[in-house]
Amino acid sequence: MKDKLAISEVFYSIQGEGKTVGVPSVFVRLGGCNLICGGMGTQFDGELHNDAEWRCDSIEVWMKAQSKEIKDILPSDCIKAIENGAHIILTGGEPMIQQKGLEVLVNYIKENHNKEAYFEVETNGTIMPNEFLLKNIDLWNCSPKLRNSGMDNAMTFKSEVITKLNTKNTIFKFVVNKEKEWKEIQETYLPIVDKKKIYLMPAGENQELLEKNMLRVVELAKENYLNFTTRLHINIWNKKTGV
Repeated sequence: MKDKLAISEVFYSIQGEGKTVGVPSVFVRLGGCNLICGGMGTQFDGELHNDAEWRCDSIEVWMKAQSKEIKDILPSDCIKAIENGAHIILTGGEPMIQQKGLEVLVNYIKENHNKEAYFEVETNGTIMPNEFLLKNIDLWNCSPKLRNSGMDNAMTFKSEVITKLNTKNTIFKFVVNKEKEWKEIQETYLPIVDKKKIYLMPAGENQELLEKNMLRVVELAKENYLNFTTRLHINIWNKKTGV
């Protein structure tokens, strides 16, 4: 039902990635995703499949969603944060699976808690947002999945969605390990994406892996005049969720 959302977790923290890293934010993590980063099977055994080089760091969370009424989603500390200007990050999973419910949530927050609320969406860029969301979302954090995710390009690259998002206030955040991923970005995405909107982010679901990859990705970003983003939440809290 459109007045309900499948919710995995809701918490107040700081944005850990991308253009607004460090900004106070309320995270609304929705359940469900149309992709399985790490390759099909990783959701069951935690191992990498299909030549994947990294896996989704929130899969255990978004797979455990519960249906909630829109009015019951936000705990009191999150409401207070929103009233004091914290961004609302709609993340997942893949939030675009539940677009009608998101419309209700956006309107509910603006009508009841902060009429100037700032909304960000984290999306993999494979599902076209509807007109309401395209108009009312302030920042799109699009994270297209490359071959290193273990997912087939036919599933992860939807040119019409990427092209539409490129016309909005959007960043394109790519998880990379090596030079070959930048070549894939150049071949597949650069023809339709503004280079100034591209952010390279090191793979790493924990502090050890993140540290291992970070310097290499920083140098890759410098060499190609690209934006770099860390994963601040992993730097600080490692694999802990809900913080």
